[in-house]
Amino acid sequence: MIDPTKNQAEQTTETPGFEAPASDERSNRDELMEASQQFFRALFRTGVHVAMTPVSMLPEESRQHFLSAGREFTRGLATMAQELSNTFDKMAEEVRKDVEKDQEEDL
Repeated sequence: MIDPTKNQAEQTTETPGFEAPASDERSNRDELMEASQQFFRALFRTGVHVAMTPVSMLPEESRQHFLSAGREFTRGLATMAQELSNTFDKMAEEVRKDVEKDQEEDL
């Protein structure tokens, strides 16, 4: 039952069947989260290493060419994403101006 003399924070702690997680549970959760992050980072690094194994078997000149092409491709993707973002920002600004103009005309 709600007690009108208590504020909302005090009332929420008295909810039947609900207990706030103890600090041990929080630390266990934080520890599990950190361990999971480390595991997935290691898994990612292993995957990258396995994927790059054939590249490491190439002659030096071909390997350098392949790696520079990869960097250039990555730069191109980043530039494309930035340009798309700029275009969407411009479109949103134009739509906002049109809406404001329509609202002013309605008044």
